[in-house]
Amino acid sequence: MTLSPRLKLYWALATLVFLVHLVVGALATKPSFLLTLYADANPCLLLLFALLAVRENFRRQIGVLPLFWKLLAAGLAFMLLSQLYWFYFDWRRQTVPASPIIGDGLFLLAQVFFLSALALRPHSSSAGRNLKIRFLDLVLLTLWWFSLYGYFSLPWQVGRQDFAHYNPSYYTLSLIQHLVLIAALVVLCARNQAPWRAFYAKLLVACVFLAGGNLLLNVAISVDKYYGGSFYDTPFFFAIYLITPIAAYGPALEPRPDSKPNRELMQSVWTARFAMFGILSLPVFALLGMRQSGLPADISTFRLKVIFAAMLLLGALVYWKLNLLARELNQLVQLTRESIEKLNAVQLELTHSEKLVALGRLAAGAAHEISNPLTAIFGYSELLTEIPSLTQEDRTNAQLIKEQVRRAQAAVSSLRDSLRQNSANTVVVDKKPVV
Repeated sequence: MTLSPRLKLYWALATLVFLVHLVVGALATKPSFLLTLYADANPCLLLLFALLAVRENFRRQIGVLPLFWKLLAAGLAFMLLSQLYWFYFDWRRQTVPASPIIGDGLFLLAQVFFLSALALRPHSSSAGRNLKIRFLDLVLLTLWWFSLYGYFSLPWQVGRQDFAHYNPSYYTLSLIQHLVLIAALVVLCARNQAPWRAFYAKLLVACVFLAGGNLLLNVAISVDKYYGGSFYDTPFFFAIYLITPIAAYGPALEPRPDSKPNRELMQSVWTARFAMFGILSLPVFALLGMRQSGLPADISTFRLKVIFAAMLLLGALVYWKLNLLARELNQLVQLTRESIEKLNAVQLELTHSEKLVALGRLAAGAAHEISNPLTAIFGYSELLTEIPSLTQEDRTNAQLIKEQVRRAQAAVSSLRDSLRQNSANTVVVDKKPVV
């Protein structure tokens, strides 16, 4: 695998940042403000190099590969914004307490972009159909994830800052996202061959380290053992570091035909089913929340508001999706009607052509049958004119017979030529619909 000079540079810089982190983590003996800021800057640098490496594949104009890499880059960009916010969070909380909502929300959104990129199935040459409808399904799923975040975690930061309830709910939701991402990559690895299997396998390793590293950080924070720059950051940093060499596989990837027919159609069907499942699950969460005992009234009220707002937004998107499907259905009905009309016209032309061919054969047979007697009459009239004892009046009549026979033969010859020309034109008309 040949790497471009820029990819080599990004990989080398990312390797240097990760190795420096290992050295600093080994030398650091106690937490400090500068060490925390340094630890927050490391993932920002690693994500920046990964983003630049992924950007090198934007020029792959094959199938949905450009869109896949752009969605992957969007996920990395939102994760970078999340880490930049945590840098700001740790720097600012020395003076004014800041809220974790923005950083956590951006991190959740990054995982949604990763799932959206994998849902495109970039390995398939038939991928990319009905992207507008599938885009709406992905938007529905994105809003569903944020509805869960707004229902389980957000109330403990908006109404009151209760990290004892906020952290476990957010950690659980983040872990579920990572497990869904890992499950999707496992399925993709099982269904594909090299080089796509190797590519998905490396992404799977990165996601496992991402899920494990994020879980390790959350647990360490919960038990108050974490400090920035320690080896608790290493699995998370290593997961981000792996994205840069994984992006180097981009030039070797080419879409291939699906091993099973209609795989793309089934993918879109399952995406729609998951989206509808997300919508129908929201009222269930609301009912379960109402039955939860010991919940403060302001938390219950906030959760109900989140459910109502989410159902309103999701309902509007479902209506928009149904409207698009209705338009596509009308277009398909119109195309079907036009196809039937064209087919009827072709059938009429074929029927007319067949009638002309049959009529031509009949007329050609009739012309042949008429031509033979005319030839005989012409021959006998020639013999009559050569009889010496024939009177002048009879000779004149025989000559008239010969002239009329010539006219009749000319008419038959003209009819035969006309039939041949019509037959040739009929063959051309018959062949046009086939072409």
